[in-house]
Amino acid sequence: MTIALARHRSAAWQLCLAAAPVAVLLYYGLLQLGSEWAAAAVVVYGSANGLLGLCSLVAARRHPALRPMLYLLAAGGLSSVVGDLIFYTLALRDGEPPFPSVADLFYLALFPFVAGAFLVVIRRRTPGWDAASVIDAAIVTVSAGYLTYEFVIAPTTRVTTGDLASMVAVAYPVGDLMLITVGARLMLGAGPRTLPLKLIGVYLGALLYADSTYSVQTLAGSYRTGNYLDAIWMVGCFLFAAAVLHPDLPKMAERSPTATPDATPARLLLLAGAAVMAPGSMIVQYLRGDAPHVVVGATACIVLILLVLGRMAGLVGAQRHTAITDELTGLRSRRFFVQALRSETTRRGRLSLLLLDVDHFKSVNDTFGHDGGDRVLTEVARRLADSVRGDDLVARYGGEEFAVLLPRADEARAAEIAERIRERMARDLMPVGDGRTHRVTVSIGAATMPTTAPDEATLIRRADEALYAAKHAGRNRVVTAQPATEILNNEPVAVD
Repeated sequence: MTIALARHRSAAWQLCLAAAPVAVLLYYGLLQLGSEWAAAAVVVYGSANGLLGLCSLVAARRHPALRPMLYLLAAGGLSSVVGDLIFYTLALRDGEPPFPSVADLFYLALFPFVAGAFLVVIRRRTPGWDAASVIDAAIVTVSAGYLTYEFVIAPTTRVTTGDLASMVAVAYPVGDLMLITVGARLMLGAGPRTLPLKLIGVYLGALLYADSTYSVQTLAGSYRTGNYLDAIWMVGCFLFAAAVLHPDLPKMAERSPTATPDATPARLLLLAGAAVMAPGSMIVQYLRGDAPHVVVGATACIVLILLVLGRMAGLVGAQRHTAITDELTGLRSRRFFVQALRSETTRRGRLSLLLLDVDHFKSVNDTFGHDGGDRVLTEVARRLADSVRGDDLVARYGGEEFAVLLPRADEARAAEIAERIRERMARDLMPVGDGRTHRVTVSIGAATMPTTAPDEATLIRRADEALYAAKHAGRNRVVTAQPATEILNNEPVAVD
């Protein structure tokens, strides 16, 4: 029954796609039949927005967790239906409806409803601050904003048709730009690129083009009811309705497992194209003999340059973080640790090193699986970081082995910190998954410069020898490398 239901839902969104060309052809066919069929044409045209509102309500019943988003989409679709009815009623009565009219109020209401729905999804996919996605969306928005101003808003404001008409005409591309802003943030943010998300992207692009062209044509007096723009609006609504009914819709609102999206070649190509769009359009206008708005264009270029530099800085920072951070535990990597140790030894101050190893870690993996082993390593790293001083360096040295660098710590201080770490590990059971816990202990070896080691290589070797002595003596203990090395509980072990 579940499989049959899934197939039924899949067929529903596919029917929406298949219905789009049928509805468009029927709409234009009815217009060709004459004014007596105009009312039927209005019904067919309004069915596109009506379908979007209806599908949103149906999807809200199927997916309770998505109801805030879907109710906003339903409100936007139904608001557009009311606008269609008013617009075409005026068109049937007066030939061409006046601009602006009451219908524009309902059409413009679509923008805040849809933008609100997108914001709900964004907050669910990436509830934290995702600077990379914000910058990516800003690059696309600035580029789209310049083109909108240069080719739609500026020509619109030059048309002397009255203040109200100009304001309403400008409101459409501004509303589209608002949707592009939140839509770009949604599609460029972290999370899976599902088919519903791609369909919504096509809808946004179609809406921006159709609304912008509508504003220009209306103020230029060239717009006629039933031109090709109606087909673009209708197809866009059908695509959005298909996205709402698609079985992958819930995945679009799932929390992203990663905080920041990957800088894929496709993403970088998109951002590069958006970044050169403003200066490129100015060059094209200049070559054509037109006069671009230099101040607006220069401002857009400056903002784009700053955004690109910010994005590059973020990429460099992310790469550096990846290079110096252990992916599983979040501690510093062995590479970073070696560099830090070399830097500390050049200062020729007192320096201590702890090497610790998780006791019987192989049995943890064998008993609880590698997932359980990873949980233990993560918990060891957390407790280790909580047990050291603020300026101490903690790193994953390799496998189940960790290293702690203790600047300005003598033998006694290093032994004290090591014993605190050992006690912290053994005191509480560690989670290994599925509600199970396990007692985990560690063995620790300590060495100090310059008393027990004259250089960094010897420091590492002496700490490793002390660690081996701790394991050889029965594990779950600390051994300090000294001229006469002994375990803290006074059981002597020779490491020389």
